[in-house]
Amino acid sequence: MAEHYFAFLHTHTLFWFITLILFALTVTFLRVGKAKLSKIMQMTLRLFYVLVLITGIVLIFIHMSLLAVIKGILAFWLIYVMEMITNRMAKGTLEGNSKWLFWIQFVVAVFVVLYFGYFVIG
Repeated sequence: MAEHYFAFLHTHTLFWFITLILFALTVTFLRVGKAKLSKIMQMTLRLFYVLVLITGIVLIFIHMSLLAVIKGILAFWLIYVMEMITNRMAKGTLEGNSKWLFWIQFVVAVFVVLYFGYFVIG
């Protein structure tokens, strides 16, 4: 299984990249009021959450280190924040202090996950 580590790593990185693009598109479509298109993007985004989680779990089992588990928990936090932002935007309940709280969490989580993924574990 260890010989397939880099294939899973590159696939996982690609899925994260696509997930972040889909997140940006979903947020954009929600902001401009394209409800049907944003719903399609949100469902596609959820599919990529699952793909990211599956490849991430495989990488944790291949790498088998505490740092990989910590990065996985941080990545799960990032996915949670992304889902909360898109859900609350779709429902119209992302406003006030919670709006800034979720966006600050998103920015912090992205940087921490990238730091762990490229500088601590990589």
